[in-house]
Amino acid sequence: MVTAIVIIVLLALLLIGGFAFWKARKNAELQQRRSELKDRFGPEYDRYLEGSDNRTKAERKLVDLVDRRDKLQIRALTAEEKTRFGARWSAAQARFVDEPPAAVDDAEKLITEVMKERGYPMDDFATRSDMVMVDHPEVVQHYRSAHESHERHRASGKLETEDLRIAFMHYRKLFHVLTEEPEPAGPDRSPVAGRHVEPDSRPSAEERRADPGVAPATDPTSGPDRRDRTVDATETDRRPTQETR
Repeated sequence: MVTAIVIIVLLALLLIGGFAFWKARKNAELQQRRSELKDRFGPEYDRYLEGSDNRTKAERKLVDLVDRRDKLQIRALTAEEKTRFGARWSAAQARFVDEPPAAVDDAEKLITEVMKERGYPMDDFATRSDMVMVDHPEVVQHYRSAHESHERHRASGKLETEDLRIAFMHYRKLFHVLTEEPEPAGPDRSPVAGRHVEPDSRPSAEERRADPGVAPATDPTSGPDRRDRTVDATETDRRPTQETR
């Protein structure tokens, strides 16, 4: 009888130990997967979980998105395709000066064509944005914001020019990432903060026409430059008087 009890206790301990080992291993695997998802998706990981009431299910969906993306045949653009798309982007950018809504329409269509050419799914916007999130989590929010503004303008036609400019700049960020071409170097052109213009780098009319992200030229008679010019003029007027004395 005693022997049977000892055997039962030992078996129970073995079962408890085995379950504890399995649980620890599953937790380790879960933490590793969670860490990999955070590294891959960055801030999109937190944003994705905010829209779900179940963390495990949300993470499983992210894993499924990665699996779907891995099954796609996404390719890089050829040099000829980059040149062709780049020329069309420049045309849309120049068009923004006189026709902001039409330029934003052009940007939306061009982004879609670039994605289609590279092999991204064309089912709907949600699918496209999900695949962009897997490949480029750092810019997918630009895509969402631009598309949302584009759709609002199509529905109401009441979007302000500044809102259209911001949408266009969002598209611009995504365009350069999808075409694997660096954005032109220069001052900060964040679509959120707006165009930053250095005090001594006021854009010309040609530059403003070529880039809707460039702010209008500042009044040369106002701001810091006005003070500098006033000081220079005063000193110039002063010199003859001092020499005469």
